[in-house]
Amino acid sequence: MTSSMVDVRTGSRKRHAPFTVLVVEDNASDVELMLHALEEAELKTIEGELEFEVRATAEGALNLLNERPVDLVLTDLVLPCMDGLGLVSRLQEIDRNLPVLVVTRMNDVPMAVEAVRRGAYDYLVKPVNALDLGARLHRAIRISEILRRNSAYERMAQQHEGHAGTLVGSSRAFETIMRRVREAAQVRSTVLITGETGTGKGLIARAIHEQSRERDKPFQVIDCTTVPEGMVESELFGHVRGAFTGAISDKPGLIELANGGSVFLDEIGDLPLLLQTKLLRVLEDSEVRPVGGTRVKRVDMRFIAATNQNLEEKVKNGTFRKDLYYRLAVVSIPVPPLRERPDDIPVIARHLLAQLGTEMGKPYCRFDSAAIDALTAYPWPGNVRELRNVLERTLMLATEETITDREVNALLPAAPQSLPAGSGGSYVTLPYMEAKEKALGDFTRAYLKAKLAIHQGVITKAAESSQIPRQHFSLLMKRYLDSHESGEEE
Repeated sequence: MTSSMVDVRTGSRKRHAPFTVLVVEDNASDVELMLHALEEAELKTIEGELEFEVRATAEGALNLLNERPVDLVLTDLVLPCMDGLGLVSRLQEIDRNLPVLVVTRMNDVPMAVEAVRRGAYDYLVKPVNALDLGARLHRAIRISEILRRNSAYERMAQQHEGHAGTLVGSSRAFETIMRRVREAAQVRSTVLITGETGTGKGLIARAIHEQSRERDKPFQVIDCTTVPEGMVESELFGHVRGAFTGAISDKPGLIELANGGSVFLDEIGDLPLLLQTKLLRVLEDSEVRPVGGTRVKRVDMRFIAATNQNLEEKVKNGTFRKDLYYRLAVVSIPVPPLRERPDDIPVIARHLLAQLGTEMGKPYCRFDSAAIDALTAYPWPGNVRELRNVLERTLMLATEETITDREVNALLPAAPQSLPAGSGGSYVTLPYMEAKEKALGDFTRAYLKAKLAIHQGVITKAAESSQIPRQHFSLLMKRYLDSHESGEEE
């Protein structure tokens, strides 16, 4: 067995484990050439350290996976006993999120298609070029790191039926959200989560609770839109016997039941003004008075609120208390809509497909690249909730293992022919030429970001896919994208 360690970042840094690349190859000369190419590629990971493990057989590779996890696999197709295709299938059974690259001397298109169909991430023909291998592995490593980083969030989400599979992503916006979740979980301050319907505000609230010291305490959800207006006060604060017709016994409210834990007030913008006053008193005094009661009860919990409305506008028009707004927004977590973070769409879609496929008895279904392009290009006005709905219907109708763009597009609503998504009517306030220029700029910016996301930030591939000369594509990026949104050279 050959093992090699490469430190690709100077300076010491604490980490939990190195990023492990498993090479499955029985030819000693090819092993040396592969390791040399890997070292020349100067690969980089978040941890800053790579570890290479080499096995000569598929069985040896599977035995290693039984002993320890790996992050990336490179395998030949021609192996003793079990061949490379069989290994790809077995690896996907073990972990569908493990990127597997096939490296072989067989320049066979049907074989490449079969390898990808079985779950291979990419297919390379020997002899490998260090630059080409490096570019492909950089993208595979990025995907692997995203999946590994999301795994903790996925496990947490899967503990709660109906929420699993949505708290994943790879964009900077998603990273910002998760950082704020971690920060909010460490304190007892109130949290206000804002964003459009279907963006996962409820799951973010639950994540804050699950990452806090009070994770073993109650987590009570109060949806201010579903509780009848006459019952909201009783549901929140409880009531005493005889407080109103039908109150045959004392009943604690959800706030009291959450004592020691967390209360999630969903769609707080719909809470009536009278109850806003009473809620403010609870937040300030940590006391709750049941309906019809004369005695207050001490409570101690974290309050998390969410809304799809603009509370600042509601404060201005007098339908939401200003003091309550500031009391709730001690920690603020805005959640951008899915159309503003298109690089999250492939990660979320693949994760949801795996989850739904398992639930519906079709765990073998996969997207082809055109299907991912179609999903990424759609604006998703209903956000993750709409995406899940479309994928569920797609799986129900799927008769083949590979889901194509034709099947996806058949279930997507026609694109609106009015103003661009998210314009909010802002264009009609401008003169025609100015509005046209602004609309074109918004479209170009969204198009460039989506193309770069689809091709993992590789400018050359994004330009080729757009049928735009690479130089012109780069000029558009410089004009319309911030530096942190730009792709990587290839």
